[in-house]
Amino acid sequence: MATYVIESENLTQLGGPMGTERTSINWTKYCKTVEQAKKIAEKDYNKSRGPIEWIKEGKDGWRTQDLGYVMYHIKKIKVEK
Repeated sequence: MATYVIESENLTQLGGPMGTERTSINWTKYCKTVEQAKKIAEKDYNKSRGPIEWIKEGKDGWRTQDLGYVMYHIKKIKVEK
């Protein structure tokens, strides 16, 4: 069985002096479909800021561009019974 994991990556600590920059994960959620995962990201980002453009990564992954303070990553994962 396959499912999808979406992560919200916090980019607010980027842009500082070299060696002090870092990112962290805001949250991780699991979804049954990639469409459901994308809707979660769009709701979190707030559509009034503009549409999210998804970029295909590899065979079973998607990501957004740098959205200023956040970036979303979706990956397909296999769940064993």
